[in-house]
Amino acid sequence: MKKIAVIIMGLTLMLATVALSDTSYAERQTSTNFNFSMSGCVNYGICGAEFIVGDIVEFKGTLTTHDGEPISGAEITVYKFLSKPELVPIVSGVTGIDGNIDLTWTAKLTPVEKTAYDVINKFQTETVTIFAQFDGDEQYTASTSKKKTATIMVNELKTIINSDKNLYRQGDSSLIYMAFLDNRDEFIDPDSLRVVLNNQEVQVEKKKVGSYVLTIPMLPKEHTQVFVIPVKEGYNIDNGFLTIIVDHLK
Repeated sequence: MKKIAVIIMGLTLMLATVALSDTSYAERQTSTNFNFSMSGCVNYGICGAEFIVGDIVEFKGTLTTHDGEPISGAEITVYKFLSKPELVPIVSGVTGIDGNIDLTWTAKLTPVEKTAYDVINKFQTETVTIFAQFDGDEQYTASTSKKKTATIMVNELKTIINSDKNLYRQGDSSLIYMAFLDNRDEFIDPDSLRVVLNNQEVQVEKKKVGSYVLTIPMLPKEHTQVFVIPVKEGYNIDNGFLTIIVDHLK
């Protein structure tokens, strides 16, 4: 029993020494504050930014001690937290002499492994939480910024198609107008374009960026169908479809 008591006293003394060492180390560290901002925020509290893949996102921050002294030479890492959950570092840098850091990141989606039976063939939107962190060192405590929410999406090529009239008679000519817009409603050209008229591929005339015309010189008596199939790398694509109604009375 005496031997057991000696062992317990020894363990107690060792644990107390470790705790004292940890406490003294923490007391030697200076506490820190980290102010962090991100471009694109629309809400002061949660941010609520929306980015399209390829947008340049700006991060600014200042690392200081609790009494406002700037901390230079500190490594800051910006992370995005996914709903999986998964924590992904996206950019890092070192604070300057004034404790400031200015970083940029090109918005991109986190790669997702698609299953063999995935037939949607569209990029998905990603909702993330973004924050910056200083891991601390022997002199300064760790510091984490407030979290910012953001949505990252790919650009989309939207197809608009219409005709110069609502109703035609057999033998009439027809003009078919096609336009292509991105997420910001700006005209954009597809990388390639297929237009199919009644199961036959036809050529169209480009009028200006994102704007094309198909001329049908003589409509048959049957209703006419036009399919518009644009292709643009890295974009979600909306194809176009139009049925031209023909009155059989000439």
